[in-house]
Amino acid sequence: MKTIRLILGTMCLLPLGLKAQNSFSVQGKIAPKDVPSMVFLNYYEEGKSVKDSVMLQKGQFSFKGKVSSPSEAMIYLKEQDAKQTTGGDEITFYLENSKITITSPDSLWKATVKGSKTNDDQASLRLLQRPYRKVADSIMRVYNSWTPEQRKDTALTKTLAPPMRASQAGYDSVNRAFISSHLNSFIALRVFKEMELGYDFNPDTAEARFARFPAKLRESYSGKKLASMIEIGKKTNTGVVAMDFIQNDTTGKPVKLSDFRGRYVLVDFWASWCKPCRAENPNLLKAYNKFKDKNFTILGVSLDDEDGRKAWLHAVAKDGMPWTQVSDLQGFKSKAAIDYGVNAIPANFLIAPDGKIVARNLRGDDLEKKLAQIL
Repeated sequence: MKTIRLILGTMCLLPLGLKAQNSFSVQGKIAPKDVPSMVFLNYYEEGKSVKDSVMLQKGQFSFKGKVSSPSEAMIYLKEQDAKQTTGGDEITFYLENSKITITSPDSLWKATVKGSKTNDDQASLRLLQRPYRKVADSIMRVYNSWTPEQRKDTALTKTLAPPMRASQAGYDSVNRAFISSHLNSFIALRVFKEMELGYDFNPDTAEARFARFPAKLRESYSGKKLASMIEIGKKTNTGVVAMDFIQNDTTGKPVKLSDFRGRYVLVDFWASWCKPCRAENPNLLKAYNKFKDKNFTILGVSLDDEDGRKAWLHAVAKDGMPWTQVSDLQGFKSKAAIDYGVNAIPANFLIAPDGKIVARNLRGDDLEKKLAQIL
């Protein structure tokens, strides 16, 4: 009977609970300001920026609205006649459809956030991560205290590697444990992205682990973006035929990736402004000169934009890159970059004569080693 009454009571409260979860309210209370001040709320709803503002009334403010899924938000103060915000008086938190309170005796950045499961999950995760963050921070303090000469001493810098690896391993371990125990949490979905969808992730493994999340999270705006990243990863995985694309070279002549069929070709995504890319170019040049007569070439794809056209051409000449260079001058909006899931550079794909991808993101000596192996 007690169980039945509990169920009936829950059912009676259900409509009210659902109604409360269809929108958010943010109630804030901080110390009143001596001068009239505005409170600003910024967040993203399905990729679109949303901004709202209210007057601070006797230290209190409130916002109301609706989000389709939890979104990272910021609230900050600005004196009414000031040109800039009050320095540092801001708070970042997760906005979701619940009754959220933000309170502080003096300033926003010291405020406490309550009434949000997502923020509670974030706090729980940070507590788990804290010991490993402290170790990593202490290691970096040691490194930053060294002189430039000490930092060049490889034997000395190698002493920092074991504790840093151990710290990273512990950090990754608590993250994975958190994901497994919080599959209904938006924070777990965010941590999954950081851990499983990095620079050179395995799409098959990521897909299997992503499937463990409930449909509600997978079908959210953020979930759909992650699913799209995984699909792109599958389309650019090793063993898959590389997608064709066409862009103009430095003279304006259209060039297709399929024009290189029958040869090994490294599709190298880079940009003139990208320092790691420019640092990698000597390695590419070395590999090119060593294997260019063994059925190997490079196709450079620049992610410079229209304003960077001159810089792109200058970089090609300065770095002495004799291979074909193309660009649609659309930056990261380049169709080739989007199709290949390139959101960080340098990035590259080694394609075999039959058009299949055989390796990805070969850096430093790895390209030479791979070419020596297959050629």
